[in-house]
Amino acid sequence: MERPGLSRDVALLSLAIFFTDASHSTVIPIFPGYARGVGASLSMLGSYGSVAAIAMLILSLPLGRLSDRYGRRRMMVPGLILFIVVPLSYMAARNPYHLYPIRVALGIGIGLIFGNGFLLMSEVAEPGFRNVAQGIYMTSMGLGFTLGPLVGGFAAKFVGPSLSFKLSSGFAVLGLFLLLMVREKKVEASSAGARTGLSVLVRDPKILASGVANFVNSVMFNAVTLFFPVYGLDIGLDEAEVGIGLTSRGLASTAVRLPVGSLTRRVKALNMMSAGLLLSAATIFTVSNSMGLVLVSVLMGVQGVAYGIYLTSGNVYVSEEAPIDRRATAMAVYSMFGNIGGILGPAVLGVIAERMGANGALQFSAAAAVIGVALAMMLARRDAGSPDLAS
Repeated sequence: MERPGLSRDVALLSLAIFFTDASHSTVIPIFPGYARGVGASLSMLGSYGSVAAIAMLILSLPLGRLSDRYGRRRMMVPGLILFIVVPLSYMAARNPYHLYPIRVALGIGIGLIFGNGFLLMSEVAEPGFRNVAQGIYMTSMGLGFTLGPLVGGFAAKFVGPSLSFKLSSGFAVLGLFLLLMVREKKVEASSAGARTGLSVLVRDPKILASGVANFVNSVMFNAVTLFFPVYGLDIGLDEAEVGIGLTSRGLASTAVRLPVGSLTRRVKALNMMSAGLLLSAATIFTVSNSMGLVLVSVLMGVQGVAYGIYLTSGNVYVSEEAPIDRRATAMAVYSMFGNIGGILGPAVLGVIAERMGANGALQFSAAAAVIGVALAMMLARRDAGSPDLAS
């Protein structure tokens, strides 16, 4: 038996998810401008996020059940293949409608990869190292998400968007190669978990509270990724400077993920999730009223800290509260709320941006988050006096 520590599989999976999230984020700073270049309006820009989230919503539960039955790695492989194909497909788009099926494929890929990857990390790590390994996984995601916008923004500025798309696809190839070398462990079902059906998970106030939190986090994430680049261009930043702002966010988010993973052994994950969301809302609102590369980059860094706190504590919370043989299904329920936010958020934000500008969309997402945190905490308090439905 391996001693608790950084094993071969933990290291390989960390590298795989680093390159995978680098692939995902390389396109983020250039996609809004690229889409507008082929004729997309601001409302259409919001709808691209919605169609991706619809695909994830429809498939999340079936894919979660398949993951519980067949394993995490087997579900991640086709997702990475999509990540290889999607960036190259952007270059074939000749009008804004061509981008819709591409974004659907992207949504399916995201749904296949990241939740399963977190669960795979939780299962390949030794029990005494699990919280640290979860923090390492989230840190690797953050590092990849930090590298991607910087590479994508500068590649688009000095060569053109086609190079950014090719680099995104190349990062996904590396991620797939590393993933295939990870050895997945067979997870035995517990007797408690065997009795836990989907309907019970959906009614569990713990899962509902985390789901509401994930909904508003998704709305804010879409506001940042879709409309911060537009807002940056509106206040005079270029693509590379938008990439710097997103990189500042990614660096700060990455820096806190490992310590947050360790802190979840001592601090309630729900409290950390709520604090992260409120800090995120405050900084997004402030960004929407700010100008200048330095100030905006600093504020984006603070927002990254908040996002890192939420993202890590949220995933840890769901993976620990769910029955062992229903983890992927519980994660799918949690993700469904985020997908609903990904459907409604971009569409609503796109309409608001048409009427009030990109800064108005950012401000709306911040206000929605405050309301969502209050609702999540109400659900959590109700749970304090009710039986544990997941046990």
